[in-house]
Amino acid sequence: MPGPGIQGAVWMRLLMVFMQWSKDSPPFSGTPARAPVESLDPTQRRVLEFITSHPGVHLREICRGLGLAMGVVQYHVGRLERDGRVTSARRGLYKFFYPANLFGEKQRDLLSVLSLDKPRELLLNIIEHPGITQEALATATHVSQPTVSWHLNRLTQLRVVERRQEGRSVTYSTAGGAEVASFIRAYHPTVWEKWSSRLADIFIAYSGEGEES
Repeated sequence: MPGPGIQGAVWMRLLMVFMQWSKDSPPFSGTPARAPVESLDPTQRRVLEFITSHPGVHLREICRGLGLAMGVVQYHVGRLERDGRVTSARRGLYKFFYPANLFGEKQRDLLSVLSLDKPRELLLNIIEHPGITQEALATATHVSQPTVSWHLNRLTQLRVVERRQEGRSVTYSTAGGAEVASFIRAYHPTVWEKWSSRLADIFIAYSGEGEES
């Protein structure tokens, strides 16, 4: 029968082997290795690719973009979220989806705004006309003042837009013009085409300021 010294050496060796194995392949890890994208169900892969190319998209937009029923989309985004491939955030009536680990909270808020027509239109007008009033926004976008007011409150809460009051005058502006322009150019090409002449100048102006600082 081996002596205590030999037994201790054997146990030490086994412990070192186990520790190395645990480091390389943790036996009790709660996040198992993710399967490659190619192994996903074809529909699930289409949903993932759509979210990746349209970050901040909401469920109905995924349905329209892919021609899928709401129930089908809900099932697949649920699976993708549980697998850690996408993340989501609820903003009012909408739930927005993003590829995992790509955007910070403020960027996700901005992307969710850009995915909705009216808030996006208001934001672009604010960028084009810094210091614009609520009344002027309503006129420029042909949206009622109560609706404009509701959206401006949301944009202010998300810190996408800044509200400034001087006496009785309330104006709105934003310091994120460059990021807005880059996100629209990357993820909303049809909107970029509509606003290209205006946004291109804004993007260049903001880029120049970033290089000087």
